[in-house]
Amino acid sequence: MRTEQSIKNIFISIFSQLIIVALGFISRKVFLDSLGVNYLGVNGLLTNVLSMMALVEGGIGLSIVYNLYKPLAENERKKVIALVQLYKKIYKILALITLLISLCLYPFLNHLMKEGESISHITIIYFLFVAKNIVSYLNAHKWSLINADQRGYVIVRMELFFQITTTVAKILILIKTENYILYLLIEFFIYIIQNIANGIIVNKRYPYIKTQTKYSVDNDTKENLRKNVKALFLHNIGGFCVFGTDNILISSFVSIATVGVYSNYTMITQQLASLIGPLLGGIGASVGNLIATESKEKNYSVFKIAFLMNFWIYSFSIIFLYNLLEPFINWWLGDGYLLNNSTFIFILINFYLNGMRTAIATFKNKAGLFVQDKYAPLVEGLVNLIFSLILIKYFGLIGIFMGTAISTLSTVFWTQPVIVYQNVFNKPVWLYFKKYSLYAILTVITCLLTTMICNTLVIGHNFISLLLKGIVCLIVPNSIYVVLFFKTKEFKYILNVLKSNVFKLKKSKQIPKEA
Repeated sequence: MRTEQSIKNIFISIFSQLIIVALGFISRKVFLDSLGVNYLGVNGLLTNVLSMMALVEGGIGLSIVYNLYKPLAENERKKVIALVQLYKKIYKILALITLLISLCLYPFLNHLMKEGESISHITIIYFLFVAKNIVSYLNAHKWSLINADQRGYVIVRMELFFQITTTVAKILILIKTENYILYLLIEFFIYIIQNIANGIIVNKRYPYIKTQTKYSVDNDTKENLRKNVKALFLHNIGGFCVFGTDNILISSFVSIATVGVYSNYTMITQQLASLIGPLLGGIGASVGNLIATESKEKNYSVFKIAFLMNFWIYSFSIIFLYNLLEPFINWWLGDGYLLNNSTFIFILINFYLNGMRTAIATFKNKAGLFVQDKYAPLVEGLVNLIFSLILIKYFGLIGIFMGTAISTLSTVFWTQPVIVYQNVFNKPVWLYFKKYSLYAILTVITCLLTTMICNTLVIGHNFISLLLKGIVCLIVPNSIYVVLFFKTKEFKYILNVLKSNVFKLKKSKQIPKEA
């Protein structure tokens, strides 16, 4: 049952993301042609500035989702209702706090925008971002319930419809008016409708949560929540300092236009991560259930499968990005939207380091291990800020990304595996780093080999050459990895799961429907 739900989550999410990615590239092209790179920079900057609001949430959502796994699996409805009611109450308070913090941040906005004088109506723009941020809290308690119950695919279907509607509407607004305010307004109003619609779906699927009877969370769960929220608050601060400050630093020390140029790179890497996410994230809820019900040996065997998938997917992605990302930007947007090559290399290094944490972080989070390294992300964030501020003076833009790599390698790169291997698997952590080193070396060697073949066989920078490079990048790495891992237990398991689900799909199509 766990495997089937994971497969369903994965395939529906991938299908959704493919459509959204295609529309996203069209939308970005229209945005740049209509408004220019400065407005694109503002879009990226405000997204980062307001991501600070996530610090207010403090990890409450993740902690409650963790506590929902067991009562949902055992059908303890009173405990589920109690947690959902608590979550709803907390998020009403957080929405108000978010508004107050946003008001306090507003006076400092102009100081964060170097060479951003051409941006008009910045006050309206800022508070439209704030309003959308607050709306996201209104049904957050319902999203946690449906995701913990491994039914996220139900909401994904609706999200696909609304994201397509929103993107098409924004494209039409830009083509007709070239007005950024209207662009944000249409996005905001459709987002409100989406939240209402999704809320109705969850209410129908879990009608028992609409009860007027008040339930209280037991003391043990409350204490667990308090500990986890405190720890996750520090995790969130560290996470923001690492991943949420790049655009702020670029805007403050380089220029708002450079934020726009960099955002084209992050758009592609984030879209790729969104496609990758379901492949690994689809097993997330299943891992929570697995840890709650299975032995340590079973958990470790599943982790090795997830880690192989993690490596394979991110290794292939890095090779693909290295050979195709910048040629694609040139073909897609034209000249003048590329960063220097050294900066590009460090963007890819950070993408790989962050992506390769997915499997170990999934097991850590789903096991509820938030307290054990509560200070590590905070240290990571401080290291990132300090090194980024120092290195940007000597190396310019690349210094920001060098700081990010240094902070990751010096903290969570090793703290997360240590915690999981000690507390979940009871295994020596050197096994993880041995496997990680092997995977990293394979990635570098395969990337160099693939690049050499691409440069030898493919000439030119047009769309056909992009397709040919893509074919080389698809065939070479995957062929190498199939040869290397074909006899491993992990690969055989993945292959069997794929075969069995393809067989089920074919069989279901062949069964005639009853009249």
